[in-house]
Amino acid sequence: MIKEVENDNRQSLHKKICVEELFNDAYIDNSVQYNTVEVSNKDDIAFITGIDFTSTKLLFEFDSEIRVTSDEHLIKLHFSLEGEYSYQPLSHIKYLVQIPENHCNMFYYPTTLGRDIFFKSNIKVFEIYVKPILLQKLLGTDFATSFSKLQEVITNSNSFVLWDKSKFIPPQIRSKINEIIQCPYKGEVRKRYLESKLTVLLIDFLMGRQTSKISKNNVKLLNSDYLALVKVEAYIRKNLKEPLKILDLSEIAGFNATKLKRDFKKVYGMPVFKYITALRMDFAKTLITQDGASIAHAAFEVGYANPQHFTTAFKRTMGYLPSELKPAIQ
Repeated sequence: MIKEVENDNRQSLHKKICVEELFNDAYIDNSVQYNTVEVSNKDDIAFITGIDFTSTKLLFEFDSEIRVTSDEHLIKLHFSLEGEYSYQPLSHIKYLVQIPENHCNMFYYPTTLGRDIFFKSNIKVFEIYVKPILLQKLLGTDFATSFSKLQEVITNSNSFVLWDKSKFIPPQIRSKINEIIQCPYKGEVRKRYLESKLTVLLIDFLMGRQTSKISKNNVKLLNSDYLALVKVEAYIRKNLKEPLKILDLSEIAGFNATKLKRDFKKVYGMPVFKYITALRMDFAKTLITQDGASIAHAAFEVGYANPQHFTTAFKRTMGYLPSELKPAIQ
């Protein structure tokens, strides 16, 4: 439930999470719920949608910040699909969770007052709320071995954030999120479909090779360097059609090519050009399967003038030919 409150003569919002209501008709043993939140800006006024307001308005004006309380402790997985987001539990100021665009993190939602901060831009986030007991059931003995710190803070009701610096959303995780958001089914079939997709998403997020690999990297970077790499990654995603050169990316970051290549691999788990190729192939797959694009058009849209060169790169990256995607859209 969200209600309006007055704060310094400005309208702000207070989100009061009632766990019993949140997980009413939820997924996977009524322990998982997801939501998509979008923020749009017009004439310097922010509007937010995708939250169950007590008001009947589809768009709700707010001042970039929502105060949050919950009547029980919760785990939240947050994916910033577009725009930036932060969360801060006010009783544990050091646990400011910064999640830039195309990044994700997991944190423990305390019952005390916190705040969701949506920065002044167009924003789209995908969030999953999970009862702590569900992760223990889902992961079995792997929960105790891989998430001992989380188990400890649950016991002591302390705050917790999985990664000091939020990680990028691997392409395969983003694809799974899109499958959930775009679920084509209704009724009982819809619930079974979403439960299976959410189960796979949770396991891949927590235990998948890509995510677990970068989770083990205890990245020690200045926050300014981390944010510079985030800026580079955002530029890459928005310019996949263009030639992307190390020297140009280094200039965007503000440090030399050697440092860019070294620190980018620390944060994103792979070399710069391998990451660029992975993004290009994933976007091409979306163009072919969802938009019905031809292979030649998809190749052009991700920066390949020669479709044959694209096909070779796609096969090397994805493990199959792009032509194998075509039957899925017939």
